[in-house]
Amino acid sequence: MASIETEINRPAVPPNGARITAEVDVEPGTQADGVERHIALCIDTSGSMNGTKISQARDGASWVFGLLEPTDFVSIVAFDSSAEILLGPVQWGDLDRDDALEQVEALSAGGGTDMYAGLETACDSLLSLEHDPGAGADAVRRLLLLSDGKDKDHTVTEFEDLAGDIDDSGVRIEAAGIGEDYNQDTIRTLGTTARGKWTHLEAAGDIESFFGEAVESASAVVAADAELELNAADGVEVSDVYRALPQAQDVDLEWDANTATVKLPDLTERERQRVVMKVAAPAHDPAENVPLVQVRLRARGDEATDRLTVDYSEETEELAEANEEVQLDHQETVVRAELGKGNVEAAETQVEQMTQIHGETEVVEDIARETQVVKEGGKAERSRATKLVDEERVE
Repeated sequence: MASIETEINRPAVPPNGARITAEVDVEPGTQADGVERHIALCIDTSGSMNGTKISQARDGASWVFGLLEPTDFVSIVAFDSSAEILLGPVQWGDLDRDDALEQVEALSAGGGTDMYAGLETACDSLLSLEHDPGAGADAVRRLLLLSDGKDKDHTVTEFEDLAGDIDDSGVRIEAAGIGEDYNQDTIRTLGTTARGKWTHLEAAGDIESFFGEAVESASAVVAADAELELNAADGVEVSDVYRALPQAQDVDLEWDANTATVKLPDLTERERQRVVMKVAAPAHDPAENVPLVQVRLRARGDEATDRLTVDYSEETEELAEANEEVQLDHQETVVRAELGKGNVEAAETQVEQMTQIHGETEVVEDIARETQVVKEGGKAERSRATKLVDEERVE
């Protein structure tokens, strides 16, 4: 069963209140009954994909076939100036492998880039599949997008709205851009909004790894549609919320009265998740263990709870206590999220603040170097900057 643990950077605040930093670590637990994977490959076949990239896309799709179980479902959608379903959706056990490979070989490059139509078609193919929840294994739905171009007829905002609808339908998007001509803001928005991941592929040879890792990760899902519920006490404000692990992404909270919801990526075995935030504690008389936020994890019908509490104190020694690591986690996540957007100036400002507060610690020096690398680099460096290595992976 999944569990959560909360930490704050200041165990005590003054009676007139203060702004604290908090984080929630989510331990995914272990898988019980296995999963049934519903995989849609959504592949850009516009003219710019001609040559090595379309060849590697064929190889990547063929590689996916070798990872599928008979109970899994697969579909392949190609898009250029329009979108077309080349394969499926069909259960792998009902499909002749040679027939599937023949469809993959039909992938050819030419035309424009209607990515929007490709995403809509791929999502529709996944949603056309029926799944019996009582059959045992859960259905894990993945839309794997690969593109090297720009959809000139749709804005990033339109893609954000589409990704929100896709996410609401229970489908997660793993989005990859390859080359230097695609719109990274679109790729980032799709992966972030639909609670998946986004990445830059440096070479055509990386396509196979992208498809393969996404499909294998789907097999380890413990719970889909997981979310954190933050129930704030009266007068308490929650802001600056980010998913820190597995990828630095900012979060738009969904509020209902005093309760906010943080949607989480699907919980996956051995992949700890972390959410960081700022919490404004209002004025309060001196007291111990005053609750600020009740935190509840909802995952696959199960729940886990914890609380963010502080002591209100006038004692100088108590007010001086601090957990510097929690504050650094939040600041580092903010920097990485800004770097992913290409906002180097905002990242540099945050690094300067970290240096002033914490000095030139190892964490500060590392993120300062990362910022400089992104400043001097391009899309690959921005993508890599969002991925923090979790040195405490769940065993």
